[in-house]
Amino acid sequence: MTTSNTPDFSEEKQPITLKQFIGLIKKLSPAEISALPLNIMPANIPADIVEQAPAASRAAVEDLLLAINARHLKKRIADAECYGDSMVLAMDRARNSCASATLHIFKNKITNLIKLLHIAKHKNKPLSEESIISRIVSINNLLIDARSENYSMTLTFEKLSSAQPRSEHDKKRFNALIKRVKNVIETTENILGEYCILRLKLLSNIISKKCRAIEANEKLSGRYQKELLMLREELDRARGLWSRTVKRGAILAEEKAVQNRIQELINEINARETPVCENDLMLWLDTIVDVSLNKNCQSHMAESLRTARISLYYLLNHFCKNQEQSAIQIAQNPFIQVDPEQAIRYMLLSEQFILDYFTRKKNEKTAWLSGAAANKIAQLDELQEEILAELKRTTQSSLQPA
Repeated sequence: MTTSNTPDFSEEKQPITLKQFIGLIKKLSPAEISALPLNIMPANIPADIVEQAPAASRAAVEDLLLAINARHLKKRIADAECYGDSMVLAMDRARNSCASATLHIFKNKITNLIKLLHIAKHKNKPLSEESIISRIVSINNLLIDARSENYSMTLTFEKLSSAQPRSEHDKKRFNALIKRVKNVIETTENILGEYCILRLKLLSNIISKKCRAIEANEKLSGRYQKELLMLREELDRARGLWSRTVKRGAILAEEKAVQNRIQELINEINARETPVCENDLMLWLDTIVDVSLNKNCQSHMAESLRTARISLYYLLNHFCKNQEQSAIQIAQNPFIQVDPEQAIRYMLLSEQFILDYFTRKKNEKTAWLSGAAANKIAQLDELQEEILAELKRTTQSSLQPA
């Protein structure tokens, strides 16, 4: 008894797994292999699988593979004639939707980070901030690919949902593929949501610690700045005396001592400064924006998100103020000759930094979001305006006299 080469598409069965197929070709006789029904064969059977069959059965396995491939080809041609090439490609993507290496690696990196955190907590040896940030950046590098694949699955879902099956059998086929794709999309969304929450929690701890350090350092820096002001006034008086006295040696020595103390204070302020660089802001902005746009996160992390945004405003204000203070210090430093107007331009970078960030973010969203793109862009616009308005308010309040 041999298998007919005429494909029967009306009696599709649940396919066996590749592992089950290998088990069959190892134990069945050549005649039994030839009699296997084609409509239960697994998809994407590798060609080298023939080598896993006994030598006496390899010819029968080769013939079976040829029959399977021929059936798949006839099936694709029939589908293309009924529904078009684009629908056939969507069906192919749906069948292979669980084979995403990128999503698998993405999920594994998240799982490994969670395991490391548990181990570190159990051993009471927390991971360093550098290690956590490094791992987050590594996972972030896969975000675009993971989202792109999710976008591709969304397009596939929309394409398959638009199909108009011409038979009850085809209706079942499409429904099965739609369900498969929907499950993949939900799984991916859940993974992305879990990562957003994890990233927000981890970075919140780091950012909160940074904010507390900035507050402590600013209090100390304020005292140093007052001393600097008095020293600069003393330096100006010494230089005035230098031109009107014959004791120039003593005045020069006094001037040198004041200069040395000024330099010591500047070095001390710089040494105690808690830096906030563009990478910090980008990492934190990305985290807040991603959580703000993820429905799975918004309901669970509303309070944490509000706290995160307050921290963001504080860091942005500090970033802006640091640029301004650096420019003023350069302009006022009697030992450095720099055009003050050129230095003061640094003050303008903070607001432009935010505007440039959101421009890039909106371009990224447009690249991989489908029908929801307009809604996401509107959310980004709203978030941008809120951040800019809050940044201006916090900056203005910090400039008010105490």
